[in-house]
Amino acid sequence: MLNLETAETPQKLRRIAIDPVTRVEGHGKVTILLDEENRVHQVRLHIVEFRGFEAFIEGRPYWEVPVTVQRLCGICPVSHTLASAKAGDALMAVNIPPAADKLRRTAFHALSASQGT
Repeated sequence: MLNLETAETPQKLRRIAIDPVTRVEGHGKVTILLDEENRVHQVRLHIVEFRGFEAFIEGRPYWEVPVTVQRLCGICPVSHTLASAKAGDALMAVNIPPAADKLRRTAFHALSASQGT
């Protein structure tokens, strides 16, 4: 197993694990290494980013992708929708009108504000 700890002497440190972190989709955890005086030596956020959802959209028409990917995550559907729309723009080599860009940004910021981020 790969040791990813960067603390000089991790065996002398106390480990705290917050597992699972439930505010992310997929699997997530936080590990903290503390010394005897409770000073933090290392904090790591572990998130498995690859989840294989790309297979859902392979071979699908590009216009279906935003509607499909927004259902992948209950936390950030607008982010997935906008990212896929941006990818579709690049795929089609189009520049969207300024009004469309403003509408996308408004949707993103409205969601961020409603979630307190």
